Amino acid sequence: MKPTTSMRIRASRFFTDRYASRERPDYLIELVAFGVIVITVILSLANAVATLR
Repeated sequence: MKPTTSMRIRASRFFTDRYASRERPDYLIELVAFGVIVITVILSLANAVATLR
């Protein structure tokens, strides 16, 4: 049985599928960085309010 798709199309699909997963960023790192920034801002504001009293 002869394959219906050409070798060029199969190679193209292989590389696009392989690099498509690399293009998706890892959102966990961004979420952790955002959380650290938010916690730092909240603690900084709490410290500023505490020193005003």
